[in-house]
Amino acid sequence: MPEWDVDSYEGREYESDPDHRELFSDEERYEQYRLDKRKAFHSKGFIYIPLSGSYPIKDLEEIGYDNKTTREKMTNLTNLCIKKLNETKGKTVEFVHIVRVFKRWAAAWKSSITFMARESPNGPLVEYQAKVVTFPGDCKAPIPILCRPTPIDTHLY
Repeated sequence: MPEWDVDSYEGREYESDPDHRELFSDEERYEQYRLDKRKAFHSKGFIYIPLSGSYPIKDLEEIGYDNKTTREKMTNLTNLCIKKLNETKGKTVEFVHIVRVFKRWAAAWKSSITFMARESPNGPLVEYQAKVVTFPGDCKAPIPILCRPTPIDTHLY
């Protein structure tokens, strides 16, 4: 069971997998892959990680089995994370819109959602991140993992 406000990336170090070298026909493509993977790792799952099993949700307007769009579902999950953040940290963060979503399957779906929010009414837009676990067929209630402003990571620059 994930613990609130604890990121599974905390305390981990990036490691290159030498077995992936053989997947590339030339050194330049392999080095680009390694650079992209390092950037993705340091984003803590909020940008695409090559060969990781996570994938971007490209069509947020797709209708699901429950007759809701992916955007509606991700907005609801984001608001669940915001509610938990506001309750536990005494914040007043308000959802504005989804920027991007990545999902990964591992016994349940883990969604990494980047979104824009306001920290006060009429305040400036701030990029935020949320992670939440959902279960197939909604057999269990979703579990919010974290909600935070997007950290500025010097590894990406």
